[in-house]
Amino acid sequence: MLSVSLLGSNSIYANTDDQQPLENILDSDIGSDEVDTTNINTDDQQSLENSLETDGSEDEIETTDTNIIDEPLSENGSNSDNIEEESGTQNGATSTNNYSENIQEYAAAGLEVYENMQGLWLNPYDVNKIDVNTLKMAGITDIFFLTKGYKNTYFTQLQTLINKVKGSGIRVHAWITCFLDSNGKWVNPEGKYSYQVKIPVTSKVKTAYKVYYKQWVKTPYTKWYKSWYKNWYKSYGQWKYVWKSTWKSITSYKWTYKWTSKTKYKWVTKTTYKYQTKYGTSTAFNDALIKTISTVTKNYDISGIHLDYVRYPGTAYKHANGVNSITSFVKRAYNTVKSIKPKVAVSIAVMPEKSVNAYYYGQDYSKLAPYLDFLVPMVYKGNYNQNTKWIGSTVKYIKDNSGGKPVVAGLQSYRSDSNVVPIPASELDNDIEAALDNGASGFVLFRYGLINQQFFSTDSAGSDYSYVADSTTINEIKVAASKVKAFIETNKRLPNYVTLSGKQIGMADFLYMLVSSVVQINQGTNIPIKFREFGEAPNPNGNTVVANIYKNEYVKIAANLKKFMESYKRAPNYGIYSAGKVDYNNMIYSFSKIMDFYNTKKRLPNYAIVNTKTVNFKEVIPPELKPYLIATKNCQVNDAAIKSLALSIVNGAGSNYEKADRIFRWVRDNLSYTFYYNTKYGATGILKTRNGNCIDHTHLMIAMARSVGIPARYAHAQCEFSTMTVGHVWAELYANGVWYTADATSSRNTLGVMQNCKILYWKGRYAELPF
Repeated sequence: MLSVSLLGSNSIYANTDDQQPLENILDSDIGSDEVDTTNINTDDQQSLENSLETDGSEDEIETTDTNIIDEPLSENGSNSDNIEEESGTQNGATSTNNYSENIQEYAAAGLEVYENMQGLWLNPYDVNKIDVNTLKMAGITDIFFLTKGYKNTYFTQLQTLINKVKGSGIRVHAWITCFLDSNGKWVNPEGKYSYQVKIPVTSKVKTAYKVYYKQWVKTPYTKWYKSWYKNWYKSYGQWKYVWKSTWKSITSYKWTYKWTSKTKYKWVTKTTYKYQTKYGTSTAFNDALIKTISTVTKNYDISGIHLDYVRYPGTAYKHANGVNSITSFVKRAYNTVKSIKPKVAVSIAVMPEKSVNAYYYGQDYSKLAPYLDFLVPMVYKGNYNQNTKWIGSTVKYIKDNSGGKPVVAGLQSYRSDSNVVPIPASELDNDIEAALDNGASGFVLFRYGLINQQFFSTDSAGSDYSYVADSTTINEIKVAASKVKAFIETNKRLPNYVTLSGKQIGMADFLYMLVSSVVQINQGTNIPIKFREFGEAPNPNGNTVVANIYKNEYVKIAANLKKFMESYKRAPNYGIYSAGKVDYNNMIYSFSKIMDFYNTKKRLPNYAIVNTKTVNFKEVIPPELKPYLIATKNCQVNDAAIKSLALSIVNGAGSNYEKADRIFRWVRDNLSYTFYYNTKYGATGILKTRNGNCIDHTHLMIAMARSVGIPARYAHAQCEFSTMTVGHVWAELYANGVWYTADATSSRNTLGVMQNCKILYWKGRYAELPF
């Protein structure tokens, strides 16, 4: 959503919100590990959390049951499913809807005081992940929930959130994406659109034509005849002769003709066609937005409407009425909301570019302020390559130009859109302090799931909050274990993460929670178990094991697993059982079954059934990703040399992520870079030359990845490098349910992290590159 633009010295760029978060995977040593009975020194230092949110395809095991409430009935008794979700007018009509016409204008006097706000932006797929008590303890006062995106509306999820926070004092603001269509393309706020018409054009043209006639010629031919002569011979002393003949010829002539032609010219009237661009104006898109705003305000118990993308994509200066168009729409939205529920606040996400903001985006702070309860400037320092001091000066400027209206600082909780590693808690505290010291009435963090877990901890420098607990209980772990067991048996794979006490943890972390619980239960203790961060098993492997593992053995294995993980800060590839090696995945499944038994029977089982043939753990590729596995024009997936090389590189890799990482590193470390535009060699060509531009690098990486079953796609954006601003192409590789950035043109980059450039604005993602 609130991706911002980068203002350079001479130009400005706008960014969109379809960029998926990058996963931050820590490298770990590769090798086979045994867990035995040897004592291992433990390390009690708690690791920092760095839990990054993934896209909507992620799976989560949530420990808190959430009832999904159907959408409320509107005042006339009809269900809100019947309201229009996409841009357009009701019943296909093209006339203007009158949701806010002929109504009283309301001065934004602020029926509620918006001071000391502490908010979060929240995506729909995160609704069931939040823990309200945890948020309340953290001091969160407001949630800005994506209700209308450019693709879909999320009314059901909005109602679920409202039900969850009811009675907590946390306010819900419906976050509405405005001037992007269903394809994520910008819509002119003025309602202007262009279309092509076919225009006939007549002209007189001199046209050549041919005239044919007979041309007579005297043609020679050969005429043959017999010529007789006496052939003398001597017979009995006397000369005699006989008549003989021979063929002779003479040349004769005859008249013949052939058809020939000559070119003449005449004037002909011809009709051709040309296409002409014409322009029109329609209020349909704006009307549909106002209709959505009206519907949400009327039918849902919200505290605010939060407008996003109410701007031009850096091109307002090209439109004579740019500022007026933005201001007029905000005014119309404000009047609509206040006519329905005067206490519902109206806010807007504004760009932070101060004096040039109106010129590029049409957002004039002072002109917008009368129609807002508060402004939210997106002071994302990472996207602007700025520092904490810049946050303070920007907030002060906007506060000074907002007509006395509250300014709530929108802060980026991670490094930048091209590097979504969460900012350290102490640094984020400093950013907030800089905003508050310069007049901000609070802050909103973009976004939930991308916040350093220690930020809201009481251990965080200068913070009094505890956004995510530092420990959890055996009661929560046993409930989560039952759900993990059910998930594994249904999906034949591990979930990507589990939520405990409001904290998302990976499966290695969850294994630690499982074995710690088993050890404590056996000892008869029930103290909270601290969260710790562990690396995943780098190469899970093991034997086929079918056996009953009795209590004394699995408790001992649990204790040794715990010691191993505390010592090496990661999960082992397998554990040594009396019946053989049990791989990492099956250990999680086995201990989840043990804790599921405890959840039901209130005691540990006498023995655990371990059968590694029950679930065949394989990474599942969703069927919708099939287009990212096939060969295309310059991505020769089936080329023998490419397939052979890729197979040799990934030989022995234990997961798709490890395969993707190996392929990425090979391309990065074995190809050199040369600048030129567009495709020159393709995958097969650059494999031979080992030298090319970013596009040909990407062709080879994607071809190699696809050849070993890893979905891969092209990413295309305008990027700023240290020496130039230019279009750039890189790969995105799919593993563990996540798309990982893979730009192999720089040694600074790793899988999932791109540090050699800054994304200014996106151009597209493709299964086949069109150039």
